[in-house]
Amino acid sequence: MASLSNRVISIYNRKTSMRLAPAEWEAIDTICRENIKRKKLFELIDANKDEKMGLTSSVRLFSLIYYRKSFLSQMTSDSSRSSPIFEAIKGIV
Repeated sequence: MASLSNRVISIYNRKTSMRLAPAEWEAIDTICRENIKRKKLFELIDANKDEKMGLTSSVRLFSLIYYRKSFLSQMTSDSSRSSPIFEAIKGIV
């Protein structure tokens, strides 16, 4: 079992902490290579998440949806879809 890693993040010009497993942090970093800054990604997730969910669980859900949509898009060879980031953002609400 991987230990959780606590990091201080900045979102909306305020600092908060988030605990994710190393593989989850790596997944976020990989997603951010799609030309989006981590801070902006977290702000998008926070702005679109269900009010009942916390940011950390929303980030986990976003990552899962992102990779699922990316996988399904590759399996169907559907290049007409929008960015998996925005498809996943829609999925967390």
